[in-house]
Amino acid sequence: MKLLLCAVGAIGVLGATTAMAQTACQPYTIQPGDTLRAINLRAYGDDHFRPLYQANQLVIGPNPNLIEVGSVLDIPCAGNGTAAGTPVRVEEPEPREQPVPAAAPVQDPVPESEMTAPESPAALNVSFVTYDGNAPYSGRDLPNGGLATELLETAYLDTLPDAQIETTVVRDLPGFLRAMGSEAYDVGFPSIRPDCNVIETLAVEMIELCAKYAFSQPFHEIPMAAWTLSGSPVSGAVDPAELSGSRICRPEGLFTFDLDADRLPGRGGALSTPANATACFEALAAGQTDVVSIPRNQAPPALAATGLEGRVVAVPALERGVTLHAVANQSNPAGVAAISRLNRGLAAMRADGSWFRIVARQLSGG
Repeated sequence: MKLLLCAVGAIGVLGATTAMAQTACQPYTIQPGDTLRAINLRAYGDDHFRPLYQANQLVIGPNPNLIEVGSVLDIPCAGNGTAAGTPVRVEEPEPREQPVPAAAPVQDPVPESEMTAPESPAALNVSFVTYDGNAPYSGRDLPNGGLATELLETAYLDTLPDAQIETTVVRDLPGFLRAMGSEAYDVGFPSIRPDCNVIETLAVEMIELCAKYAFSQPFHEIPMAAWTLSGSPVSGAVDPAELSGSRICRPEGLFTFDLDADRLPGRGGALSTPANATACFEALAAGQTDVVSIPRNQAPPALAATGLEGRVVAVPALERGVTLHAVANQSNPAGVAAISRLNRGLAAMRADGSWFRIVARQLSGG
């Protein structure tokens, strides 16, 4: 969970990847922004990547749509119309210059019905990017790639059953940030969505997130909650204004846009960001902070570790849900169209119950 929230909080500093080249007939290390289709297109001039996948199936695994940055592929000299023994260079696309976005509220994607119809079936295919180690939402070892991966792949195929989806799972958070900044993918996930209608309360990176990306409808929600010691002056606070001037603890890497919108911690207050939820509760017990604000599911193990069970009470003023979304760069028409299709698919899944079944199974570890 920490990595997820760190990723979405740092999305404003996304950068372009470095251009690289690799000669065919030699090993090639997968870079951020790569897909098998893109590698094959640059090497052989078409996007029929099955022979390339078959040559590297032991490395890639059973799903050609899940490739990991850092994996080493064999680029055969022959295949897809390339003469045997003919060296081919696989060129990484040059990064685009990233413009500084205007501080304007985000626009929802245009419904697909209002867009120009795609010229070919290939235009309906989509490339996703997420990252590893982000349970329960994304990870190479999670069932069906994790909750977010399964929901979004299912939603897209619900609207376009014959489409091909290439989901790249990069190694870690920095790789995900570079991949999103490179604009090499159509859609990235998961991401939070701040309240873009109150730009004046947001930090710079959140303003950029609002301005640069088109957001899907929410596919899941993180319940946030807060605790203080029993008998604290802020126990039972129901209005965020009652917490102004308080010392608030939220672990390092978690977003703070919701606190910013409430103008917290306010004059005389302070925000501390230790390594984890346990450290926050330790600070609470030591009298070094007044309120611990974390995702609700992080509280039980942290309370058990610190022996504070039964000694803390909830602070309703900071109970809220933070929604998760897929995002596409607004300068990428294919990505924006994919977001519109995801919205249709998610709505259909909620209507037929498949969304609830997937979420329940994923959260139970099944």
